[in-house]
Amino acid sequence: MALQQVNKLPFEGLIAAARSHKLGNWHSKLSERASERYTETGWPGPKTESWKYTSLNKLTSGAFALAEEYSAIVPEDMIMPLICPRIVLVNGVLNKELSNLKQLTGSLSITSLVDLEDHQKIPFDDLFKKEESKEYLPLTYLNTAILSDAVVLEITKGSKCETPLHIISIGSGNGIMFAPRLIINAGNGSKVDIIESHVGCSGSEYFSNAVTQLYLGDKSEVGHYKLQNDSTGSFHIGLTRAVINNGASYDNFTMSVGGKLSRNEVRAHLKGSGVECCINGAYLGAADQHIDNTTFIEHQAEGSSSREVFKGVLDDTARGVFQGKILVHPEAQKTDGYQMNRAMLLSDKAEIDSKPELEIYADDVRCSHGATVGELEDDLIFYLCARGIDRESARRMLIGAYISDAIDEVKNIDIRSSIQSVAENWLKQNLYGK
Repeated sequence: MALQQVNKLPFEGLIAAARSHKLGNWHSKLSERASERYTETGWPGPKTESWKYTSLNKLTSGAFALAEEYSAIVPEDMIMPLICPRIVLVNGVLNKELSNLKQLTGSLSITSLVDLEDHQKIPFDDLFKKEESKEYLPLTYLNTAILSDAVVLEITKGSKCETPLHIISIGSGNGIMFAPRLIINAGNGSKVDIIESHVGCSGSEYFSNAVTQLYLGDKSEVGHYKLQNDSTGSFHIGLTRAVINNGASYDNFTMSVGGKLSRNEVRAHLKGSGVECCINGAYLGAADQHIDNTTFIEHQAEGSSSREVFKGVLDDTARGVFQGKILVHPEAQKTDGYQMNRAMLLSDKAEIDSKPELEIYADDVRCSHGATVGELEDDLIFYLCARGIDRESARRMLIGAYISDAIDEVKNIDIRSSIQSVAENWLKQNLYGK
């Protein structure tokens, strides 16, 4: 379905302003191509199927300028609490002073936009290919048109990275827009865990338009864990796109707790056979937060499996959106796909829109999907209270156990504990005691 066409697209002025900040001829041409495609594609509106549950009116009604000041400190209380090497971006730009790149091993290499080699520029072209669906890309084209930096991470073929790498994207300032861009190439047979923490400095209100591209070589293993914990009043639109080759394993988890409006879109292309792909997540919303999780898993080859489990807790007037689609091509026989979204509503004004979808063109497959919405059950609270547990403690136990069930899907134990800590802190600050 075509996107909404308007006489003047949002953020066109920022695209024009960004032209003076381009780093060389290649960067300028990339920005020009993205700007043209953005104009051609249009802006997602209420008639755009994949965006009909998430209105961007509040985003487009705000006044944003391109971020220019890049100073900040890492808000330690908002990121995932892990001790490991860090790559820090401030307003989408690599900040070497806050990063500790010297701790990286020889099996990892980091390159920023100004130093990219020719082979590292190829992924930027992927999202312009004709076979890509334009419907999910308008904000990705916008990201490409205005980006002032990018980080390319390459993991050497056959290397096993024992320590996770933490990429921290910080928003610093009011009324600004920035475009974090990460490209991760995992060589054949390599193994690595990547963490993304998207956070904001205290009092900052901004629009983070983030894009992460991953390429998994044959028999590689990549754990990819994202915390979206942007500051109150901010907007976060993020696209993660993973291309997964033969025998590779991809474990993805998204924890959404921050911002006024957020959309985390994960698109996985299971290009090879024997792939194991997990795209899981948890979301916690209160006040008037809007949290959108949209996923698309494409099975293109025989004998691969995918698993999705998303669970959310929503209070006050918070609204959640889950859209999940599994596409199985005719040649993708023996596909095993599972998808489930569950939401707990703690207020009669909270809302969840859930749209699970299967599109299958092969006949030898095992695929299923489902969605459930419920409230905190009085019978369970009564059961615990009858055993000497006070009502508030019983409520906390049930909510905590509910969201922990989704977090348990994370394969890395240390990262799982870190995500659990984030969830517990959010619950203490926003729900417990009400």
